[in-house]
Amino acid sequence: MFTATVETFFMISVLFALAILLKRFIPFLRKIIIPNSILAGFLGFLFGPNLLNLMKIDVDFLGKIIYHLMAIGFIALALRNVEKNNQKSYLGAGIIIVGTYLFQGILGVSIGFIINLFDKNFSPAIGFMLPLGFGQGPGQAYSIGHQWEILGLHSGSSIGLAIAAAGFGWATIGGLIVLNWLLIKWKKSHQRTIIEKKALEVKDYEFADMDGMTIQMVIIGIVYLITFGLLQFIEYILSPLGNLGHTFSTVLWGFHFVIGAIVAMIFKNIYDKLKEKNIAKENYLNNFLLQRIAGMVFDFMVTASISAVVLAKIKQEFWGIFILTFSAGLLTYFFVMMLTKKIFIKNEVENRVAFFGMLTGTISTGMALLREVDPALESGAAENLVFGSGISMAIGIPLIAILNLPALAISTGKNIFNLYGLALMLLYGSLLFVIGKIFLKKSKKN
Repeated sequence: MFTATVETFFMISVLFALAILLKRFIPFLRKIIIPNSILAGFLGFLFGPNLLNLMKIDVDFLGKIIYHLMAIGFIALALRNVEKNNQKSYLGAGIIIVGTYLFQGILGVSIGFIINLFDKNFSPAIGFMLPLGFGQGPGQAYSIGHQWEILGLHSGSSIGLAIAAAGFGWATIGGLIVLNWLLIKWKKSHQRTIIEKKALEVKDYEFADMDGMTIQMVIIGIVYLITFGLLQFIEYILSPLGNLGHTFSTVLWGFHFVIGAIVAMIFKNIYDKLKEKNIAKENYLNNFLLQRIAGMVFDFMVTASISAVVLAKIKQEFWGIFILTFSAGLLTYFFVMMLTKKIFIKNEVENRVAFFGMLTGTISTGMALLREVDPALESGAAENLVFGSGISMAIGIPLIAILNLPALAISTGKNIFNLYGLALMLLYGSLLFVIGKIFLKKSKKN
């Protein structure tokens, strides 16, 4: 295990170094928008068993790393102290996020059923992975896919990673096309100019008794330990329910990063209370260091996720996945554009670009695209991504329950559960549409 960990760290480090060098010496790569983590991942895909087979990649071990990095990254983000304002804008952002999840899920399952008519080996349950791979990213797609693979879905973890990788393609290549189109449009109309990026100087943080980074990692480790203990306790409580309890606990393990974020927020609230009562003397939680940890974790996770895609494992479902992801990528852009035009009166373009990048890739790809149109992050779109994601966790709780249905369909072999899931998403989508209408009317009045 230790050797595999060190070798994986070396491999990802080499891929990052190659990505940095390529962007340094190839002018074309400097001009286009592609984060180093994504470029490094594509290099891993190229050098791995899919094509050149020059690099030994332990896909199963990478999958385990992705699983844990996902939780660590979200725990780090949840421990930060962030000022909350502009709540209505954040609510609108939350509606966009969950609305797009529902749109992708409904689209995916519908196409999944159509493909199943021609190919009985293609499970409609794969359609439920669209909002996971596109909207939630590779960690979540792998996590749920792996749990469904345990329940009986053929190559579930590889399918999840393949969908997430296709999402990254849409977020980067699709996002690049969108940004270049906008740039041409702005030049013709003289509506705005693109501000050059500036270097940012940051301050290091240390405490008298321990290095600041060490303290953050210790706290994150404690929160993750509590999370694991809580999930094991829930699994024990659900075990008497038989197959239903096993399925539900499996889904919860797939959403371990959500549980971790909730535990982190509770931990932070308790810590804040202790500081108010002067029981805790030092403010050990540091926003800058937590953000750096999250950024590093997500960078490594993205590179590992793309490198871990093995085409041979999804050969059976390849064309079905291609149809799903191509349709979802194209239609997601127009769906997001429709929602942002209705919800955001100001800075609609910035929000559109940011949400498209996040809802096909991750929040990091959304931020990467956003900084090309809003380098100083003054539009408020960055805050909408962060706080909207938090609000979407609450609004999207029914979606977590709905994910039990495809799990049941896989474990029992009955497609009727996938149909129930599709019907519930349509019902919840209709309810969210009504809520959105009420929200828009109140916003216009104010």
